[in-house]
Order: sequence, then C-alpha cells, then structure tokens
Amino acid sequence: MTEQDLQSAPPSPEELRQIISLVEDLTAVMSREVDLLRAMRVREFGELQDHKLSLVQSYEKQTSPLRSNPAFAELIDPLLREELTDVMERMHGVMNENEMAINAARKANERIATAIVNAVQGQQSESSGYSERGSLNRQAAQPPVSVQLDQHL
Repeated sequence: MTEQDLQSAPPSPEELRQIISLVEDLTAVMSREVDLLRAMRVREFGELQDHKLSLVQSYEKQTSPLRSNPAFAELIDPLLREELTDVMERMHGVMNENEMAINAARKANERIATAIVNAVQGQQSESSGYSERGSLNRQAAQPPVSVQLDQHL
C-alpha cells in the first residue's frame, strides 16, 4: 500500500475515538475560556491559548481525511458517527458562546480605553487656555500627553 493509499483510507474506529476525545478536550478548553472572559480574567484566558492552539492543530491534522473525503462519513459505524456528531454539535455551541464572550470582552475593553482617553483629554483641556479669572493659565505651556493603549485580548 502506498503512502497516498494510507492517506486516503477512512479513519479507523480507534482514530475516531481519538478525534472524539480531542473534540471533547477542545470543547472543555473553550468552555473554560468563556468562563474566564465572563469573569474578565483575561490574563488566565491568555494562558489557555497555547493549549488551545495545540488542540486545534491536532484536530486539524486528525480530521483531515474526513474533511478531504466526505464519503468516509458513510463508512463510519453508525454509533461512532452519532457520537462524533454529538460532540461536534456541542463544540459548535461552545464555539458560539466563546465568540460572544470574546466580543463582549473586546467591547468592554474598548469602553475602558475610550473612558481613559476622554479622561486624559478632559485633563488636558482643563490645564490649557485661560484660568477662571481670565488670565493665561501657566500650565498651558506644558506639552500634551500622548496615550496609547494595547487593545489585544
């Protein structure tokens, strides 16, 4: 059997069980991410990224034969196919939750960044121009403050 024949063979039941286990692990990691994002514990969220990336890469590699040849799905034992379908549906549900939590955290970070910029701009306008008595404000000669915020999640 050639290497190409091996690559085009349908996954064995053992390989399918590994995929199911991998999908369950990936779903658990994404679920944990959702919990951390909702609690605004972004630092811990970042710590999961390496583990998640490793799982995603394994998932991509192990599901490649199924994605490249959809006819293989028909060759899978019906019970295994049903179990695989169930874990995939759960993963897609958690993926949607994960996306919503990421978007909510991003919007919260944007609101915080906007509030900081507005506060800095408010301080700058208070310290420039004329004082309450109409004389030139001595603080006006100070250069403006530049603020840059890292908005990576």
